[in-house]
Amino acid sequence: MTVAVTPQRYLMTGAQGFIGRHLTSELLGGSQESTVLAVGRSAQNDSFFNYSLSCGNLKVPAKLPGYLCTMAAPKYRYVAVDLVSEAFSDIVADFRPTRVIHLAAALRGVTDVHLFQNNVQSTASLLRAIGRSNIEMLLFASSGSVYGKQTNFPIEESALTAPLDSYSRSKLASEDLVMQFARESSVPTAIARIFNAFGPGQDELHFAGRMAGQIACILAGKAGPSIRAGALSSTRDFLDVRDISRALALLVRSNLQGIFNVGSGTETRVYELLRTFLSSTHAGGIQGKNICIEADPTHVDPIPRHVANINRLASNGFVPRYSLERSCEEMLTYARHLFPSPGV
Repeated sequence: MTVAVTPQRYLMTGAQGFIGRHLTSELLGGSQESTVLAVGRSAQNDSFFNYSLSCGNLKVPAKLPGYLCTMAAPKYRYVAVDLVSEAFSDIVADFRPTRVIHLAAALRGVTDVHLFQNNVQSTASLLRAIGRSNIEMLLFASSGSVYGKQTNFPIEESALTAPLDSYSRSKLASEDLVMQFARESSVPTAIARIFNAFGPGQDELHFAGRMAGQIACILAGKAGPSIRAGALSSTRDFLDVRDISRALALLVRSNLQGIFNVGSGTETRVYELLRTFLSSTHAGGIQGKNICIEADPTHVDPIPRHVANINRLASNGFVPRYSLERSCEEMLTYARHLFPSPGV
């Protein structure tokens, strides 16, 4: 399916996040005439993600990968603002967006109150603000975690949701608000249930980012030959952040409506992901180091299996471009440049 790219005025929340940076690049690269107004709470930073990566006792700011070069494009503007403020409503009114992409959200590891404020209340505030605008499309980034533990695989969009933690419940509550908005406004609306994102520069809250960083530190001689991996028996659906960005761009450009799983459609055991990192050509120097993998065989994952049925997205032309091997290799390359070996 070929999508005609016409100039748009995109309003994007969470644009300085891991997915947001990549989606901004995808949108601006696909149309030189489109405009992106990015909003978020943090100050603008066109060179680094809003987090650091660790190597031993070092904390190194996570530099943007070199391919993310469109943040300084003339059609890109960033405004630091709280979504629940009156100032945000004024910004939306002045910008007059044609399409709205809501990515902003707090992640796991914060209090339930913080999750509710940053995920549910911010979504409600956004919907109030754009309700007074004449927008053509709304895209909400949700999470595959809203499905919780399932018994039928791969998981279809029609599966009953069963969120198991506060983060997943906050995403599902936000989905409910978005769907109500769609019914009342008749604005074409898509909900993207994103499964396991990974790719160069990912933070250490996520397994893939944590493994890439630890291996890079070992190769740099800044850490002992031990990888803290936790539980390794579960399965997940890993999709490169660049493919995720292409999928989200497809949804928002095509006015597609409803719920879409965004994943690879491939079930990968977490242990296999770690093995892929270790067997990467860029990790060749790890051979002979007597690597110890510190797993936790006693841990019981509440979601032992997780993989998306992506037929609905695929029927609209989406095909992943990045293999697991390529993504792991490029993540290690990124991390090794961040933590260079002595003398480099």
